Amino acid sequence: MVARYSVLVSVLFASLLVVLSAGEAKAATPAWCGEGTEAMASDVCYIDGRANAAGRKTLVIWLHGVIAKDTTMSHAHEKMLSRIAKATGIEMLFPKGVPGEQLVAWPGTADAQAKQEQALIDQWMAAKAVLEKRENKSYDETFIFGFSSGAYFASSLALRGRADVDGYATFAGGQSGVKGADANAHFAPVYVGVCANDPTGTAKHSRAFAASLAAAGIPRMVNEQQVGHDISPTHFLGALAFLRSKKQIARV
Repeated sequence: MVARYSVLVSVLFASLLVVLSAGEAKAATPAWCGEGTEAMASDVCYIDGRANAAGRKTLVIWLHGVIAKDTTMSHAHEKMLSRIAKATGIEMLFPKGVPGEQLVAWPGTADAQAKQEQALIDQWMAAKAVLEKRENKSYDETFIFGFSSGAYFASSLALRGRADVDGYATFAGGQSGVKGADANAHFAPVYVGVCANDPTGTAKHSRAFAASLAAAGIPRMVNEQQVGHDISPTHFLGALAFLRSKKQIARV
């Protein structure tokens, strides 16, 4: 799956598209976490969008799309996520995918997932534990959101119940027919954001993923927006609202 989508550059908002100059390409390798984010262990960036530390604690683990290796493109994504975090009052983790020869993306084959995914999940959960210990307070809810390459990886995790989280959301992508859940699987509700005008063809993959969720009996919400390979504010807000509603039901 990574090979198939490695040509895609994940553009979250057109205004934040990074165009690299020749001079930038020759510069020293930039840090993964840019200004305004906290660099944690294993290239996991922390974004705090709360106005204060009181109230509901929501953590979104954001799985990015493909990013050109050894560039500052991750910084543009982080700036966009910081704006979303502040607008919604949430905290976010922005972990780094797996570096390839030219791109950073997420495991997209069964073999790659078997070799790499547990270490990745452990990194995210270790960062979460550090944040909870820092404030001596657990998160009320933890979600995994994935975009593009991140959506394909997140969808595979969701169908196999691989992460101990309260829900998932996928935007512009999704794997279908994934098998391999074990006795320790932790299934959680999923929001499927379909980008109906995506020229790369992810809409059909998102719909097929939703059908796999239905076949597996996993709670889901499917929402189509007339957007391209992009993040719709309606999708992001809708995902938060749906997953929070399912979390509240689970608590009763």
